[in-house]
Amino acid sequence: MLRASPALLGLLLLGACSRPVAPASPKVLGAHADADSPRVVGAALVRDGGSREELLRRHPRVEPDAALKATLTDLLADGGQHLRWSAAPVEDLACDNGGVRFRIQVRTPPACRERTCPVLAFYTTGCPRPGYHWRPEFFLRAGFIYAEPAVRGTACSEDWARADNGPLRVEAATDLEAASRCLRQRFTREGVVPKLGILGWSYGGNQTLVGMTRFAGSYDAGFALAAKTDLGSFLAQQTPEVRRARADEYGDPERDAERLRAISPVTWVDRVNAPIAVMLGARDPKVSLSDAHVFVRKLQARGQDATLMIIPEHAHLTERPEEIAFEHAHLLQFFTSRFALPLRVDTRP
Repeated sequence: MLRASPALLGLLLLGACSRPVAPASPKVLGAHADADSPRVVGAALVRDGGSREELLRRHPRVEPDAALKATLTDLLADGGQHLRWSAAPVEDLACDNGGVRFRIQVRTPPACRERTCPVLAFYTTGCPRPGYHWRPEFFLRAGFIYAEPAVRGTACSEDWARADNGPLRVEAATDLEAASRCLRQRFTREGVVPKLGILGWSYGGNQTLVGMTRFAGSYDAGFALAAKTDLGSFLAQQTPEVRRARADEYGDPERDAERLRAISPVTWVDRVNAPIAVMLGARDPKVSLSDAHVFVRKLQARGQDATLMIIPEHAHLTERPEEIAFEHAHLLQFFTSRFALPLRVDTRP
């Protein structure tokens, strides 16, 4: 049986408290191979004379609502044994972007089959698969339609995974804008257009920030985790070995400086017109804390709703139970508050 939680009783209100972090527990089943891998755990990058300690002070860890976090912990522990909305048949939505067609896998909670509900687009390098997974389970039970666009760059085939490498990335990124059009059209009911959010980790976090900057207006709010905000600056802070290894994916910081500028979210920051949240780990060597600080400060200087939170103990991909509950509680609080929705988590079978 699912353990009872205060969050099961009704409306969950935003709150925060500070307390010591419990010792890390084992990864969940199906955790990403990069989660806590030694090659992606270290010190996040800091440049221009800044310090990690100063950035942690400016952008501190904040605890999410305790009741919400407990509910997500319960859902995660259930493992789909009793609560399996995410295992229901999925919809494969075809989306055309000029001469390119890609699919969007969609899961819809029962209450949203006949009425307009907010939609969250989750971006990742993985090819969408049907069946139970704890992440869509969380969002479905909070009242969101959950969409996974298989845009160029996702690993649905070897060629498709490379379809946004190097010089292809500028054009391939237009799939983000096309996906937003397809999702709004599909889920508009009786003239009511749904709110549309975007989120992701690492590659998906970069997609999130590009969707919110270069394609501002395509999404109504975005939450990026473990994301790079300035590709040229990121590569400049790396070793020559890392720069060579990432050249095919992004480009060379000297030879392809203009391309790196074009694909970096910070380049398009003046277009932003909707809320953005960024969460980074202070032990993630694949991100630059300084670059994220610059990005968020630029947005805040324009009066935009933009936040950065740096988690001291987190690395690149965090998929231990307590980390999952922490991050997803913040995600749910962010999207429900920005979309002016009640925060309820349905735990009925």
